[in-house]
Amino acid sequence: MKVSARLVLPLAGAAVLAVAVLAVVLWPTPPAPPSPEVPPPPSASVATVTPELRAPAAPSRPPAPRATEPVASASKPAPEASGRATVVPIGPGDDVPLPESPNPLPQVNDPILPEKPQTARWRLGKTERITSLLARDVERLERDRDAAGARGDAAERQRLDTLIQRHQARLKKLREELQQLAREAENEPPELP
Repeated sequence: MKVSARLVLPLAGAAVLAVAVLAVVLWPTPPAPPSPEVPPPPSASVATVTPELRAPAAPSRPPAPRATEPVASASKPAPEASGRATVVPIGPGDDVPLPESPNPLPQVNDPILPEKPQTARWRLGKTERITSLLARDVERLERDRDAAGARGDAAERQRLDTLIQRHQARLKKLREELQQLAREAENEPPELP
């Protein structure tokens, strides 16, 4: 039986997938790590601060050592951890952390100030600021153009000259707007505080 060429790739993919699934299912599990017989000795600072928190000892056992007594040799195995957390009593001078709130308070933002009305005086001030910045930019571009001419960089000088012409045309329009806004601002009633 002859298999067509367009079925070869899907069949090969299905075979690879089947092998991968079987490998995962039949792969042996690693053995559990051996439990240590002797735990590392606790540090002296922990032994002197934390009291022993155990259930009452059975009558056949000797009483547990006190926290202020030095720790006995590490020959005795420590009790198995039962998955419970260690409780340390609160001492004098300890700060008790507040419990975390499931619903923290929302952040209080500063109030949004109402926008000032865009009066003729306001537009006049903004236009004056834009005009002064653009005039300063033209002066800088003229210095750069002169420096490019001194270096002999004709392409840069031409580019800066075109840019200066565009800025100067915009400055001319802004100055006309300034005159019109100044007339409107004079006729406008005074602002209320």
